[in-house]
Amino acid sequence: MSNTIRRFGRIAGCLLLALTAVACSHYQTKHQTKQQASINDAPTSVVIQSSSVNTAILKPLTLNDIMQFREITQRQLSKNQQVMLYTAEPDFGDSTGYVVNVLTGQQYSVPFADKGQISADGAFALFRQQASLLQQEQAVDKKARDALAQNAVLLNTLTGESRVIANIERFAFSGDGQYALLLQRKADADASTQTLQALHLASGKLQILAEVTDFTVAAAGSLVAWVNQQQVAEQPAQQQLLVWDSATDNKQIALAATAQKLHQLHFNNNGDQLAFFSGPTKAQLTDTKQVEAAQQLWLWSITDSTAQLLNTDIAGWVLSEHHQPRFSKDDKRLFIGHRPVNGELQTPPELPQTEAELYDINRLLNDRRLQVWHGDDARINSQQKAEYKQALQRTAPAVIWLDTFKMVRLSDDIEDQLRISEHSDAQLISNGRPYLQQQSWNGRLHDMWHVNLHTAKRQQVFSANRSHESAHLSPEGRYVVYLQHEQYQLFDSETGQTRPLTANATVSWVDELNDVPMAAESYGIAGWLADSSAVLVYDRFDIWALGIDGSSENLTKTGRLAQQRYRVQRTDEALALNSSSALLLTMYNEQTKHYGFARLALTSGDVTVLLQGPKRYDFVDALDQQQRYLFTEQRFRQFPDVWQSNHDFTERLQLTNVNPQQAEFIWGDSHLIDWTTADGEKLQGVVLTPDGYDASKPYPVLVYYYEKFSQRLHHYNQMKINHRPNFPFYLGQGYVVFLPDVRFRPAAPGPSATESLVPGVQKLIDLGIADANAIGLHGHSWSGYQTAFVVTETDMFAAAVSGAPVANMTSAYSGIRWQTGLARQFQYETGQSRLGESMFDNLQPYIDNSPVFFAERINTPMLIQFGDEDGAVPWEQGIEYYLALRRLNKPVVMLQYEGEPHHLQRYANKLDYSIKMLAFFDHYLKGAPAPLWWQQGMPYKQHEK
Repeated sequence: MSNTIRRFGRIAGCLLLALTAVACSHYQTKHQTKQQASINDAPTSVVIQSSSVNTAILKPLTLNDIMQFREITQRQLSKNQQVMLYTAEPDFGDSTGYVVNVLTGQQYSVPFADKGQISADGAFALFRQQASLLQQEQAVDKKARDALAQNAVLLNTLTGESRVIANIERFAFSGDGQYALLLQRKADADASTQTLQALHLASGKLQILAEVTDFTVAAAGSLVAWVNQQQVAEQPAQQQLLVWDSATDNKQIALAATAQKLHQLHFNNNGDQLAFFSGPTKAQLTDTKQVEAAQQLWLWSITDSTAQLLNTDIAGWVLSEHHQPRFSKDDKRLFIGHRPVNGELQTPPELPQTEAELYDINRLLNDRRLQVWHGDDARINSQQKAEYKQALQRTAPAVIWLDTFKMVRLSDDIEDQLRISEHSDAQLISNGRPYLQQQSWNGRLHDMWHVNLHTAKRQQVFSANRSHESAHLSPEGRYVVYLQHEQYQLFDSETGQTRPLTANATVSWVDELNDVPMAAESYGIAGWLADSSAVLVYDRFDIWALGIDGSSENLTKTGRLAQQRYRVQRTDEALALNSSSALLLTMYNEQTKHYGFARLALTSGDVTVLLQGPKRYDFVDALDQQQRYLFTEQRFRQFPDVWQSNHDFTERLQLTNVNPQQAEFIWGDSHLIDWTTADGEKLQGVVLTPDGYDASKPYPVLVYYYEKFSQRLHHYNQMKINHRPNFPFYLGQGYVVFLPDVRFRPAAPGPSATESLVPGVQKLIDLGIADANAIGLHGHSWSGYQTAFVVTETDMFAAAVSGAPVANMTSAYSGIRWQTGLARQFQYETGQSRLGESMFDNLQPYIDNSPVFFAERINTPMLIQFGDEDGAVPWEQGIEYYLALRRLNKPVVMLQYEGEPHHLQRYANKLDYSIKMLAFFDHYLKGAPAPLWWQQGMPYKQHEK
């Protein structure tokens, strides 16, 4: 097939721009330097040798094999940091719960288990144990599935001995680790209470505590609280709150019987105070016609006999159950939220009693089903619908000082979002209300406010900043640092003044490679120093200290020259960075894609590399009590298991091994190559070759991409069956997989994809890797669009799969993202589609980048996939593309998966798509017989819902 691009004029124009030193990507920041250009020109290609792996004893992956690969989820550490608990969860199958001693590596497991919890001292673990997946699949209906066993398994982490406690719905350990609290499942679905049991871990004695509607345990100490319910004759049920000291077996009534509902039980961090709500039941709400349940806030203390009611009254507002009471970590403050009173609950009209009432206009109108879309609405109607439940839960924040019980109202606007932190005197509030209407086309903007927690004094920090730019409060709460218009600014709450930090900086604080038509995002802030003298920020590569006195210092110094990206890895939850301590850094080399860890001594400025190599390393946790770290390491053929190490990474111990079966299968190796576009820009990509690869012959190649994929050189492929091709699976089928980068020019996303992909694929052909007649292209969503467009400009690809593509930008522009309810206009004017202006200001790029208008040029067989409840891309876009190709008698099939969103969710559908995808590529790239569905299609079938 021809590998030329059918756009000689466009290519020549871009070449002319390159020759005149005018960047094709004019959205790149003005700070990109000649030094960076020379960095980008550094060669990275390697000669790909034949594989030395003996495949005689290996087998290719099947889809059934993929199902059984597992991921590590629900990881948790004991408070003494000696035992780690986790779940190994397969793509399809039964989960297994594990505990491992992080110092010795000793490990025990529980089958069919998940959702584990670990006691404070790490001596015991609890897991939920469900019926096997086979038993669940055998259940004929939901009632039968609900009747299957669900137990708790108590595991002794020292001996591995286990005990099954039957019929348990929920469990927790007491804060002192002496008891397990076990809530039995309801015997009857209509029951209003459940049995709460306590298991003494040392003796094994199990006792029944009460019939409860809710319970909670203190994170520290021995206290447990629950709500029990009493029913007397025909009277309404009454609830009371009890607190049990499990260490002394002393029960105390914290709140006597009340007809109201008691809920939202929350102990403070020290475990000696309990906050909770009382409010009307559903029946009481209906009787009183209240729209929202107005709550009362109670506080019980270990020093008091009963709970006391706190004053949270605000005229015209109700204390909301949707903002749970939240203690600050020092237990000095309690944060709550209020909502405005919304009037009375609307009741259905009375049935007509006369003929006059039958024809009453107002009565008839009560049954209308109408939504009004007004041009001045802050949020368009579809967004209001998508956010309806969320809108009912928005609250205006307030704080209660627990030493005086004084409530300070921090806001009277439910659009205010309090950025709760552990700052004791001030907080930050974000609000996007002024910019809600333009969100449809301009994306999200917000204002930021500094608020004093004692006085509620508010001062505006910035206005109309991009929502991806936040603000950072200094440790004592006086200063706020933020980025706007590519410059860091310092707000001083004592003076109310704002001034720039290091206005004459010679580096860019924002994304130098930004190619979307909106303000580039900052590289971020590492944190303040503890004395508030400076804040640590990032450029593309290095870490800088920006002093409030206007000074600046590059702390890592060599990052830019070496293309080494340094970032601070926080190892604790402290408000600020200790200038006398060494900082752990993560490292990533943009050219080689190597990851690593380093240490930065703030006092001396020394940077020491601790671990670095051709793998990806990720920090997991810091074991301060053990002076060790938990981390993962991975590469294409190495799953990211959890490791433990000392702080120098010289002593390492692997703690998990969740996929030992991988050794049985054909896998492969990852290689980095580069190529140059027609206008002279170097791009990179990853080539995945199978075990047993023979460098003397070309292979069928599957190209999969999105925007930038070369950073995946050392990434392990997620072993799941979904909308993506599984790379090791395709390697086992005799394919090479190519993951190329795409460079985008302004207002030309479609042509940019062609300009990036064609020379990259040609490089594979020139290297003898790819069979020029057996190259397939696959993309989903954004790359689904690119795939749909690229085949209008080249015949290089023997077959193409386009998942959830936009086919017509003129119709998609004013479509809706139904999952969020947002208009799609912002995507084109300021976002990923990169057109940079409205369709009404310039229609031409919307036409030029729409594959449907150039469908007559397509010669590539096309497989389209869509879920017909796609909440991101209207699935009608797939229909437009399908109908255009069908009308032009082009080879096309569209797979419509009923009831599916943007990414397939039903496992049968994911499996079916994976099978059809492979059969399609096998036919066009390997000469296999065409599947029947491709030859003849399939008639409409009515599926049961």
